[in-house]
Amino acid sequence: MEYIKGKPYFCNCNKKIKQYPYLKRDIECELLIIGGGIDGAIANFYLSQKYDVVLVDKGRFGCACTACATALLEYQLDEYASDLTKYMSEQDIVLAYQSGLNAIKKIQKFISTYGNHCDFNLRPTFLFTNSNFSSKDIITEYEFRKKHGFEVELFNSNNNPFPFEIKSGIYCKNGGCEFNPYLFAKQMIENSQNQAKIFENTKIEELIKQKDGYLAITNFGEKIKCKKILIATGFNWEILNKSDLCYRFVSYSIVTEPLQDFTWYNHAMMHDATTPYHYFRILPDNRIIFGGEDTKFKQKPINEKKANKKYDKLTKDLFNLFPKLKGKTKIDYKFCGCFGTTDNNMGLIGTSNIDKDILMFISCGANGIINAITGVDVIDDILSNKPNKLIKIFSPTK
Repeated sequence: MEYIKGKPYFCNCNKKIKQYPYLKRDIECELLIIGGGIDGAIANFYLSQKYDVVLVDKGRFGCACTACATALLEYQLDEYASDLTKYMSEQDIVLAYQSGLNAIKKIQKFISTYGNHCDFNLRPTFLFTNSNFSSKDIITEYEFRKKHGFEVELFNSNNNPFPFEIKSGIYCKNGGCEFNPYLFAKQMIENSQNQAKIFENTKIEELIKQKDGYLAITNFGEKIKCKKILIATGFNWEILNKSDLCYRFVSYSIVTEPLQDFTWYNHAMMHDATTPYHYFRILPDNRIIFGGEDTKFKQKPINEKKANKKYDKLTKDLFNLFPKLKGKTKIDYKFCGCFGTTDNNMGLIGTSNIDKDILMFISCGANGIINAITGVDVIDDILSNKPNKLIKIFSPTK
């Protein structure tokens, strides 16, 4: 199954993730994490501080969907609060927003401890529209956030600081952060506590239920005996023989060449309210990454012809937004990858309905990385038999 296509910008760099060996012996652990993308990297870093953890991936760490993430990390969810009330209470929506802000602080703490080797920056966020119709939704969302104490400003055509027209937009000064997701996964893995129990190119072919947990059999026949399994395989659920855990889509991205003397207000991370929506930010070498135009993921290779049409549409929309760049700016990178979402925009994180000893760690949504940072505490509390208010809204069985 093909989950990415093209040349991802983020892993096309000189800072490669340290290569780890494949498993060559039978081993035991408390917790086996299957999947070494950014979800697995986050889970492995934090959980290996408290538990005996083994991390495996069937390929190289961080080189699949992680490399295709645009990494605009925001506390807001994919949909407006008013739409999410069909799936969550107002209290739970506020809790999700607050947890997103806490996740940004948690990432900042990690960077301050281990150094900034992944182009991390705190950034404001801007959700905007140039439509009178959707402007009403923006204003309703702004009022919801103000009501619950979130720091937001409402911009319109009269006070718009951005170099394109808007009808209305929500500006959050402390709303998000950005980094290179591939290099962040590298930092997480290389600073974890279980360096001797991390294995690449180790595919789990079979899971065998035992009285006290599971036996995982690798592609080379080695056995991993564990009490519990954490599935962090992104949107590839082959090991579970599943294809419908959440709604899966393909998101497309383009990256410009480095731009001279180009910026916008406070380097804000952008998200428009069109259908299909677009999201974009300025990269450290002053390129623009511009993504969106999502299509449904199908159980077959990503169609290259369709992908090229999407790249052309993204290029047209980018130059319509910034006409001064048209005819002067090359597109250096084009790539796409699978992502998933759920009805309430939260991840599938917690005890599965497959077996009590199989835990899910699939961070869904446009802010899936934020969900993973938040969700690892949910997994920790489940393993420790502690209550957590987020268990319900992250539950894979919701």
